[in-house]
Amino acid sequence: MPADQTKDNPAPRVRYARTTDGVAIAFWTIGRGTPLVHTPPFPLGHLLVEWQNRANRAYYEKLAETHTIIRYDGRGAGLSEREVDDYSQEAKHRDLEAVVEALGLEKFALLGFGHIGSASAAYAALHPERVSHLILWHSYARTTDVTNLSRIEAARSLIERDWKVYTELEGYRVSRWAGGDMAHWYAEYVRESVTPAGLSAAYQSISDVDVSDLLAQIEAPTLVIARRASEVLPVEVARNLTASIPNARMALLDGTGVIPFPDVMEQFVAEICDFLGSASESAPDGLTRREIEVLGLLARGLSNTQISNELVLSIRTVARHITNIYSKIGAQNRSEATAYAIRHDLA
Repeated sequence: MPADQTKDNPAPRVRYARTTDGVAIAFWTIGRGTPLVHTPPFPLGHLLVEWQNRANRAYYEKLAETHTIIRYDGRGAGLSEREVDDYSQEAKHRDLEAVVEALGLEKFALLGFGHIGSASAAYAALHPERVSHLILWHSYARTTDVTNLSRIEAARSLIERDWKVYTELEGYRVSRWAGGDMAHWYAEYVRESVTPAGLSAAYQSISDVDVSDLLAQIEAPTLVIARRASEVLPVEVARNLTASIPNARMALLDGTGVIPFPDVMEQFVAEICDFLGSASESAPDGLTRREIEVLGLLARGLSNTQISNELVLSIRTVARHITNIYSKIGAQNRSEATAYAIRHDLA
């Protein structure tokens, strides 16, 4: 992933927003269409250094073909204010809110990237009136879902002892130990993104995250995207995350890395565009995509347990969907719901 900053690829104009606790947050926007807020790859992020990377830039530009992409640097990283001491989940929410308020966005799609995915899920649960769609990439609800924690902690112990060695180790890891341009660029990206003290504090803030109790409150249609063979997040984590969110579906990509480009960029973007496009299509009586799926299976005669197995949802979530469906379509029982599905070509 070599850098490639040329006159033909000028970086977007960086703007600033200020959080309610006084932190300056840098952001840019590109593209046209409905807004998609792209969180930083916490605890890193640097708007301009990322843009200089050919693969990274191509990824943003591809997303911007169909949506307005809003990308910001989180507090303590990149072009945002560095001297901060609050990296809590609430602080991450304040960063997001500062940007959307500066842009006057009433409602937006939200893409939670990696470690910040749990904060994004919590925000969607707490602010259903703001988040139209939620996308979670390589995310988890609890820190304990992450495997290889001991190896990760051993690597992080280098942060303050030998910053250069740590960043080079990260570069080699991201390059899958191949070295070369990718490893060199990523090592420099880490050094440009954060200070050693800031990175240590940011990692400490996610050492005991657990938002699992909030997942059932998420109302927005949700897409969980994961790697089939992630080195740190078993695919079962993605399945459980999907099953815990009422209106969620899952997409699996090949490979192992936390960065979805360049190897699966086209598929990654296609999944997002398909999700945002299909989730916004009109449906009778305000039924969501997931409710239509449940109604179709119900009309085929499947029991709650069978629907649960088919859609990888909990029995309780299926029951909640059916209650919501009955309320929206005015049905009293399965027979009436089945008749409705047939009339509207949903069976």
